[in-house]
Amino acid sequence: GSLIEQLTTEKYECMVCCEVVRIVAPVWSCQNCYHVFHLNCIKKWARSPASQAEDGNSGWRCPACQNASTQVPKSYTCFCGEFLAKESKLKKLPFPRATVLHELPQCGSLPQGSGVQDHTAPLGFLPPMVPSPTSNLLQCGLLSLHSVRCGQSTKIHCSNVCGNTLNCGKHSCTQVCHAGKCPPCQLTVQQVCYCGSNLKEVLCGTKEEFSDGFGNFSCQNICGKKLNCGRHNCTQVCHPQPCQLCPRLPQVVYRCPCGQTPLSKLLELGCVERKICTDPIPSCGKTCGKPLSCGSYEFVHTCESLCHEGECRPCSHTSNIYCRCGFKKKVTAITFMCDKRCNKKRSCGRHKCNEVCCVDTEHKCSLVCGRKLNCGLHRCEEPCHRGICQTCWQTS
Repeated sequence: GSLIEQLTTEKYECMVCCEVVRIVAPVWSCQNCYHVFHLNCIKKWARSPASQAEDGNSGWRCPACQNASTQVPKSYTCFCGEFLAKESKLKKLPFPRATVLHELPQCGSLPQGSGVQDHTAPLGFLPPMVPSPTSNLLQCGLLSLHSVRCGQSTKIHCSNVCGNTLNCGKHSCTQVCHAGKCPPCQLTVQQVCYCGSNLKEVLCGTKEEFSDGFGNFSCQNICGKKLNCGRHNCTQVCHPQPCQLCPRLPQVVYRCPCGQTPLSKLLELGCVERKICTDPIPSCGKTCGKPLSCGSYEFVHTCESLCHEGECRPCSHTSNIYCRCGFKKKVTAITFMCDKRCNKKRSCGRHKCNEVCCVDTEHKCSLVCGRKLNCGLHRCEEPCHRGICQTCWQTS
């Protein structure tokens, strides 16, 4: 404000010649301290030995702030740096110099046909350090008009609600204008498993594994959906893909139950052709011969019943088999468990497994933690775990 007033009333002095800067005088302003000098004065000063930088850097020093510059001013420029005219042009203007309003080099104010380059700068004719209203992008992304100093890098906040879309893509941010990314959506939604029998609550935006258009996760239970035949149920674990075809459909079954004889041969022998999935599969009459779950690595036991549907009967042989953890063995026809207790630590690191004939690999702890929380009043009700317990959620 002081600079504008002194230049307008012709009271501003050039630091080189100590003379008043007239309205009609071409001027030059330092881009570091914004002091104004006569254009001719600053040219002479820049070429003089007294102006040379003393710190070893090439260039000349500003008389006011001692800021070193490498280029000597040669033309008359606006405060915004745009070229206006050389001094020779200003001497040949076809109109009175006072009408050009040179109290400050202005943007977009020179008459047409003057031979002086005209332009429009974003800050008008004000020096860069003078407060000027400029459009600034707020932290929430909205555009608002605020009065700030040119070049000010301070982050601007408003009192509006942010409103940006959150990570879930469904809800908007309800916080007041803020910097940085919006926090994740904290609303809870229900997800259904692929088979539709179980629900769970998760934070909105949690990764969803869509498959055939229904369900978001597997509950690890038997699917149980009706197959395409409408008579049998799916026996697979809860799965994202569509259920498989009924394994008993006539167009799927090509052999007898034991798999040794094609059904085409049995039809030639007089067997009745199957029409639907509930029709019995013809038996070939041979010994089943499917491998049983018993036996050992050295000798595999097979089913001795005649070709049949469904599961095979228990093995009638005896053999040396190991318990499920591999600690003991005995002669038996079925699997058995030894009496050895597992001494490995559970996942919590505090308790032993103690499971009889254990075959687990992770040894998860099913006990309640029970340690006091940070409030000193309540105890942790989570399953026994490693590390520090969570903060107490109860209010008082």
